[in-house]
Amino acid sequence: MGNEYLKISEVIRPETVALDLPGIHSKDQAIVFLADLLDKSGHLSDKNEYIQSVYEREKLGPTYMGNFIAIPHGKSDAVKEAGVAFGRSKDGFLYETDLGGGMVKLIFLLAIPNRMSADSYMAVLARLARLLVHEEFCNNLYNAHSYTDIFSAILSGEKILEDLSNTKS
Repeated sequence: MGNEYLKISEVIRPETVALDLPGIHSKDQAIVFLADLLDKSGHLSDKNEYIQSVYEREKLGPTYMGNFIAIPHGKSDAVKEAGVAFGRSKDGFLYETDLGGGMVKLIFLLAIPNRMSADSYMAVLARLARLLVHEEFCNNLYNAHSYTDIFSAILSGEKILEDLSNTKS
């Protein structure tokens, strides 16, 4: 199949979700912490190389979305298979970028293998960004008590997006 329609629900795992980011007070700490989850779950062949790709991407433009949300991401040969790590911070932390930044409470870190086409990579990001503008979706993430809650929120969010795109076509 040429259609690399990657869904967040297909690549997020219980071991890459942290409902509490303990002792995380900066963007750097958050990226390292979440990259560690991706590494331990077998998504990465070289954690440091992957983190480097995330920072290379950060230089191109901010991944801070506003509304207490950030979506840092990296595309690298150090990524064995696509993965998503999710972290939630009750109190939030300052997510600094070259163009300012702001407080973040929800952070999605995407790991994308180099072999994935730029188009499908951008499609994943665009879908996630579209999900995150839905207040209900964000509320579900804030109120989740378990991985299952997070997974359900993502599934129902993706269903909403699918329904929206089906009504347009």
